[in-house]
Amino acid sequence: MSVAVQRGIPGTTPLRDRLANRPGTEVGDPRLDAWRDIVAGAATQVLRTYRETWTAGELDDAARATAGIGLTVGAPEVPSVGAPLGLSGGPVRGRRPPVDDALPDDGTLAAVVAALALTPGEEALLATAWWAAADPQVAVVLGAVHDDPGRRYASPAAVRLLLGWLGIAVPLAVLAEDRLVTEGLLEPAESPDDRLRLTAVAAALLSARPASCPPAAPTSRRLLPDAVRIASLVSRGERVVVRCGASDDPATLRDLVAARLGLAVAPQPRDARAARLLHRLDRELPALVVAGAESPPDGVVLALGPEDAVVPAGWHVVDIPAPSLTAAERCWRRTLRGAGISVTRAEVTAYASRLPLGERGIREVVERAVRSARAHGRDVAHEDVAAALRTHPDHDPAGLARRVPASTRLEDLVLPAATREGIDEVVAHARWSTAAHEELALAGVRGRGVVVLFHGPSGTGKTAAAEAVATAVERDLWVVDLAKVVSKWLGETQRNLDLLLSAAETAGVVLLFDEADGLFGKRGEVTDARDRYANLEIDFLLQRLELHRGVVVLTSNRPAALDEAFARRIRLSVRFETPGHEDREELWRRLLPRTLLATGASTDRVAREELTGAAIRAAALAATVRAMEGGGPVTEAHLDAAVRRELEKVRRPRAARAVTS
Repeated sequence: MSVAVQRGIPGTTPLRDRLANRPGTEVGDPRLDAWRDIVAGAATQVLRTYRETWTAGELDDAARATAGIGLTVGAPEVPSVGAPLGLSGGPVRGRRPPVDDALPDDGTLAAVVAALALTPGEEALLATAWWAAADPQVAVVLGAVHDDPGRRYASPAAVRLLLGWLGIAVPLAVLAEDRLVTEGLLEPAESPDDRLRLTAVAAALLSARPASCPPAAPTSRRLLPDAVRIASLVSRGERVVVRCGASDDPATLRDLVAARLGLAVAPQPRDARAARLLHRLDRELPALVVAGAESPPDGVVLALGPEDAVVPAGWHVVDIPAPSLTAAERCWRRTLRGAGISVTRAEVTAYASRLPLGERGIREVVERAVRSARAHGRDVAHEDVAAALRTHPDHDPAGLARRVPASTRLEDLVLPAATREGIDEVVAHARWSTAAHEELALAGVRGRGVVVLFHGPSGTGKTAAAEAVATAVERDLWVVDLAKVVSKWLGETQRNLDLLLSAAETAGVVLLFDEADGLFGKRGEVTDARDRYANLEIDFLLQRLELHRGVVVLTSNRPAALDEAFARRIRLSVRFETPGHEDREELWRRLLPRTLLATGASTDRVAREELTGAAIRAAALAATVRAMEGGGPVTEAHLDAAVRRELEKVRRPRAARAVTS
């Protein structure tokens, strides 16, 4: 095929010369534009031959009926540009011009043909399907070729009828296993008269030129050498899983690798066929940021995720550690200074210790803090940065826990001195544990989490103390829903626990296991399969908790019921006692100030009753409700009745003399 094709209408101007001057129909792809002229010229020749044979006077009715499929007898000589062939692909009378020189070697279609090694017949199906969808006039012509105005589309039979006389072997079907389908260009057309349909990606690919430059990637000197190494692996055809210690590094590395390769990042979700096609054409990089338990989908060549990301067999692994605390503090100071935010050294250390973030994540947190402060018309302060950090990244407990607004403060707690000292120590560990590990150069990932046990009688303030700890360290509090975590299905409880702990670590929250006895109970003797699986769940939780790097609070009324192996995993244990007389008096005064009491009424007498903090709160609420119902202040009679009911709940006698109304 070495001679230029001439269009099948009057005139002999070469096709290449006409392409530059033809108005209104070009799509900017020289090879695709050339195919429009070839299809239009072939259609003109087909329709002209139909007319000439059907109107020839020397043909009888039988010959005229078969004239349209190239079986004419005594018909006029075929024009020099050739005549249409029937579906049988029989010989051509006259000269058959080749098409190679009419098809330019540049443009998207040329790249597709070269990359996928498409045959001329496959290319013809693809190009004709595109023009039938893109140009209404081409669709009208195809309806005329079909001799059916309702079939204004390309079909394998029509394309073969049009182009077979040019020596192009056009297939009469496009099957699911054919290259055009497996490469994501066409949908299957299993019958000769089926409609040829482009895939969405093929239509978009052929509609416009791809961007010549990928989007600008963020600057990160720390990650640049890793990006160069990963880009080299991908360019050699390797499939790579990148496991990152910092939660924002996967997105940063993805963009850096794409910029290094000169490719745009593929949008997600992307069909596997489309991903492979666009990657082979050097149009997109099929890279995906995955969750820890998520396996890279088919078509992806670069998967980036957390340190526990799944690595399929045959994939190359690259581990990227989180920046050291010193490096993170330096980045925090630089970013805060650039935004004009002044904070203390301790606050910077708290930011860096809270979450393992890279440059991208730190920048996003500071930008969110600035936007929030400006929206409220004030200068940016520590509180804005802390609030932005609490919501970064966007996180969800996935139904396995409920997020509790941490509003209780340490100052709101009324506790014995020893208990309060233990709570203060928990706060210190939550703030400075990461810095202490780095100061001591402690290697390894085990034991980095702050696991705390609050134990004591029910109602003594264990849950409120966990909320106060979360408030003090400026973190969210997640209360685990054990009913949703524990499952009867084998392995489901372990999966839920792993998902919950991973999400809590990513979000940097305080995780509370309230009434932890049920989940952290002692392992028993194995007598049946249920005992074995129950012990496996505890074994998994022990191992997983040791690898957790966040703050976990366990509360229990019966610490002796916990498995002994948890003692080594628990860093701090705080005992909560029933409040003494002075603490009870303080609780009553805080809950029922004198402004709410009737003249002469006092809480001093009811404070002598040995109630827990939760019981005092319930009694104060009940007394206030009765007073509001009567339309007056709280009297000692109201207090007496409320306290009596609380004592009846625990079957304890009164210690103080009752007051009669």
